Amino acid sequence: MQLFLLRHAEAEPKAATDETRALTAKGSKQAQGIGKFCRDRGIVPGLILSSPLKRAEETARLVAGELELPKLVQISEFLRAGMTAERALSNLRESFTEILKRDKQLEMASIMLVGHEPDFSNLTGILIGARPTSVHFRKATLMGLSLQELRPGAATIEFILPVKWV
Repeated sequence: MQLFLLRHAEAEPKAATDETRALTAKGSKQAQGIGKFCRDRGIVPGLILSSPLKRAEETARLVAGELELPKLVQISEFLRAGMTAERALSNLRESFTEILKRDKQLEMASIMLVGHEPDFSNLTGILIGARPTSVHFRKATLMGLSLQELRPGAATIEFILPVKWV
């Protein structure tokens, strides 16, 4: 299994509510850049799950647009800011099972999550068997993990891509 974690791109500092904060022009360019990077390197997940918060959903849709696969994006409540690693693992098990049932020809199922900090640091720490404080996602950072099974300590970091390298 492959898991890609993408923190949302740069968002407006203020809006009517935190949930409605939209991407800035810079954030839109960041998300498009990540999408182009993925497209150019053949990183095409079978599913993109996004937090329902506007900045994350916009990031996910821009990445999917660059991949020319807008239907890949699904909004998932478990990715809302404040997600726990336990809730993420439970929901990911269901999602990976769904992908493999849908396409039995896949050699490896892959999912991209678009969400928030410190949620992704905590999840990554659990997956790689490290302290959550040993990982930090800046805005629009993409991390690729490989997993033989979906359990704490079973992941290997394949790459970390800060947006400034895109």
